[in-house]
Amino acid sequence: MKKLLVLLIAIVCASMLFASGGGETNQESSVKTIEWWDHFMPLAEMHQKIFSECEEELGIPIVYTQYDPAKQTESLLLAFRTGSTPDVFSKTMPVSEAALYEEGWFSPMSVERSDLPQYMQDALFEGYTMFDGKIYSLPLMSINHNALLWYRDGEIAESDVPKTFEEARKLAKQITESSGKKQYGFIVPIAFTQRMNDTMEDLVMASGSDGWINWTTGEYQYDSDEMFEVFEFFTGLYDDGSVHPASVNLDMRAARERWAAGEAAMLLDGSWNIGVIKSSFPEIYDSVEVSGPITADADKDYMIYKTPPKGVFFISKTSDAVDEATKVLLKFMGEDYYIALAENMDQPPLDLSVVDKANVHHTYKELCDLFQETMGYRPDPILANINVAKVQMEMKDIHPNPAEILQGYYAGAVKDWKSELIKYNSAITAERERAIEKLQAEGVDVSIEDWIFPNYKYGETFTTDKY
Repeated sequence: MKKLLVLLIAIVCASMLFASGGGETNQESSVKTIEWWDHFMPLAEMHQKIFSECEEELGIPIVYTQYDPAKQTESLLLAFRTGSTPDVFSKTMPVSEAALYEEGWFSPMSVERSDLPQYMQDALFEGYTMFDGKIYSLPLMSINHNALLWYRDGEIAESDVPKTFEEARKLAKQITESSGKKQYGFIVPIAFTQRMNDTMEDLVMASGSDGWINWTTGEYQYDSDEMFEVFEFFTGLYDDGSVHPASVNLDMRAARERWAAGEAAMLLDGSWNIGVIKSSFPEIYDSVEVSGPITADADKDYMIYKTPPKGVFFISKTSDAVDEATKVLLKFMGEDYYIALAENMDQPPLDLSVVDKANVHHTYKELCDLFQETMGYRPDPILANINVAKVQMEMKDIHPNPAEILQGYYAGAVKDWKSELIKYNSAITAERERAIEKLQAEGVDVSIEDWIFPNYKYGETFTTDKY
């Protein structure tokens, strides 16, 4: 639990209220419940319908709490510490499934692989959704990214939509100055460092890099030219005065609210943005438009990589409602659910072909098509050697990380961000080496070779046959 305890100490002062979980029995009525937490705001209504259906079938209540992602992470860490983890939760923690499995977070589902449809069997991976041959979760959504450019028709003409960092910075400055700072070019959730790290890596890949790791050498590359270009874009927005000044203190939800209110013209967000707009800001729904990620060079083809689809919901190790929770989770697959998932316009469904059958906003169809064309699977060392998860657990967090460096620049605490990125790259490289050496001394079969994939090539997807 070393890694999670460090995270717990960091947020222990946070004032959080969370419901008790673990399938506890109500002392007054002696009725078992299923406590369920997730962070899918656009799906809340659809999930509630499934829960109501299941309550009738199972005869037990499902207590549903919908969280902001960052707040759910904090709540889960605190709940785990006190033994009150909810029966079912969506994974929001920045720790691998394998690491959480090793630390005792999960119970296996009470279903066999052979009982599932073939398409679902084919989507299960040992180290992601399966451990020691048992199923712990189901992949329900396809891969996606956070770096889509959202704007409104009437504020930015289609011909003016920026494709490059340079164009985006220029347009942002023009919008900010022409409005007399009544509207800023961009708003960015700087305070949501987990999301910012993900978004920056998405932009790094869209600019021609593998991401944080060079998969042909296994080396970290937080100090790559592509990373410097991404940082120059975000720091340039700040230097130009064309990013909303509240950004330094905003999480994603608050940033989106201000963007929807017209305080900024452009927002980087994921596919779920249009679903949130429909449910929370319907007045701008008809004017919302989307474009692919801005990059260093718009003339180059790009690929944004993610690991293969992972599990979404997990049953807690402390749950005494495993069988009942499994029956609920099995409702979260199949064409009917996928169409409903698409129509809620959150993360794209596992089967993207159903999007054509769904009643969705045109931006959702466009971005799903874009994902199919420009996204692929990257290698994952855990799928090559599950002992890599032990290395990740052993590694201490290095601070400030890239998003924290950017936050420090916006807050005025960091001046030379390039030196900070170089220091971070060196520090995390040394920390991985230390963790590997320690585990090797304990007899664990793991080495830096597990991060090296000679047959990987940027522009191609890394399928299971390549491991």
